[in-house]
Amino acid sequence: MNLVFAVRCHYCSKARPPSEVMAIGTGGAIMCWHCLEWHERAKALFAGHPPPGCQVCGVSFAALCERQPDGDIRMYIHAKDRVYQVLCPACSDIYIRKRVDLYGATAFGHSRKLAG
Repeated sequence: MNLVFAVRCHYCSKARPPSEVMAIGTGGAIMCWHCLEWHERAKALFAGHPPPGCQVCGVSFAALCERQPDGDIRMYIHAKDRVYQVLCPACSDIYIRKRVDLYGATAFGHSRKLAG
């Protein structure tokens, strides 16, 4: 009999083998190595290091550079699911629209017409 045991990451919701996750803090939250790696990449962006690309859709930073010949490459950092995530403009817009609870009552949300 073969038993397969997996643990669900609280950040990406994917089932991972126990060897690919770690406990975060004392509240019982579990994060997989993939989410931790992306969190570290997002923090490196604050120091001026470009990310490999968008965490959600996977578009590479090089591809984003090709789309913007003027050199104005935009990536957005969101504190999404309690970790920093680097998103391309399209994925960032989708995330912002889904999170009216966060942005709707702010000046930013009003400028984006998120509040009703």
